[in-house]
Amino acid sequence: MRIVALAACLAVALVLPQFGRADHLVVGRGTAIRAEPRRNAARVSTAEAGTTLRLLATELENGYYQVVDPSSGGRAWIYKTFVRRYPDESTALAPLGLSSSTSVDCSAKKPLRVHFYDVGQALSALVDLPDGRHILVDAGESPTRAGCGTVCRLKHEHLLERLQSDLNGGTISMVWITHQHSDHVGGAAGVLEKFRIEVYADNGQDLAKRQVSNARALAAARGAEIVTIDPEHSRTPIEGSGTALKIRSVLPASWPVDCGEDPNSCSIGLRIDYCSSSVLFTGDAEYVEESGLEPYGHITLLQVGHHGSDTSSSTDFLAVVSPKYAVISAGRKGEGLNSTYCHPREVTVNALTTILGSRDATAVTAFDGAVNCRTAPDSHWHTVRGSDRLWVTARDGDVTLVTTGDGVFARE
Repeated sequence: MRIVALAACLAVALVLPQFGRADHLVVGRGTAIRAEPRRNAARVSTAEAGTTLRLLATELENGYYQVVDPSSGGRAWIYKTFVRRYPDESTALAPLGLSSSTSVDCSAKKPLRVHFYDVGQALSALVDLPDGRHILVDAGESPTRAGCGTVCRLKHEHLLERLQSDLNGGTISMVWITHQHSDHVGGAAGVLEKFRIEVYADNGQDLAKRQVSNARALAAARGAEIVTIDPEHSRTPIEGSGTALKIRSVLPASWPVDCGEDPNSCSIGLRIDYCSSSVLFTGDAEYVEESGLEPYGHITLLQVGHHGSDTSSSTDFLAVVSPKYAVISAGRKGEGLNSTYCHPREVTVNALTTILGSRDATAVTAFDGAVNCRTAPDSHWHTVRGSDRLWVTARDGDVTLVTTGDGVFARE
């Protein structure tokens, strides 16, 4: 008995230093860690005696503490009688998101930048907030994606190089993964290995997928908070600053019925407002999810859904958000994975140009969608005259747009 007790004490002594002065729990005897704060909730893992758990909320919920699950890095719950809490009265419990925002004043006209990276048939965009923080929306495709050849590897390397330059040693305050398709989450591991991340947010879907579980585990191991954003948990883990800077999730009231079968339908949108300017990221949200979104009115800059496909950016949705500028992130014709998707689609480019206005002579190469992409001859790719307020990474490469909060974005 003494040997067991001594072993437990040694285990506690070994794990306590990693938490420093923050509140934490030490497990007294083995018990279940559950997905919800109730007795019959699903078991997500087991905590052995001596395990130290990071506390996410100081208040009990139905007698359960909210903690970081050590197996997945996600949010979970453990019952109070199985643990001992070690609070530090001199240190407040850190909220989700470690960065604190500095005051943002519209009159100062500090820049907000959005870097849309040329990552091929994928999406990754870095937002430089006017208070100096950074948000990365999606992380591009896996560099080892089957069927992509060297294209995906080179695009991933390009993403890391651009992030290195644009962050200039800074921390990414939040990685926001819109959904769990490989062309959005596949490059996350590479980003997490190279840069410091404070918060890793995703939709909590497909946790058994290797890419998803690996990214979450790596984020947790690197000290990031893991946050699930969904219709029932819509609060963004990092906040804006007063009325000048707002950061909000854009979600339907509930997931569409096909969410479990089609990850696109579980996309978590993100809206950032800076004075009179705003940017909306929709991931790959398609018509059904778009119809249930609450985008909070008109926006200035739109990340065009699903790489400019003809299953997103419905005319009704475009009328609701009424963008002034838009960016399509898509691969080039016949390049890598876009040889099987054929994005963007002609109907979407035309719809965007109609609402953005100001057609110019710059051509956009778009697919008409009349035949199957995999077997389509070149005659189904057309030259479309697009708006001068529409950028396509397949044509324009990396696109960096900047605003001072005056409702105008200009390309740098």
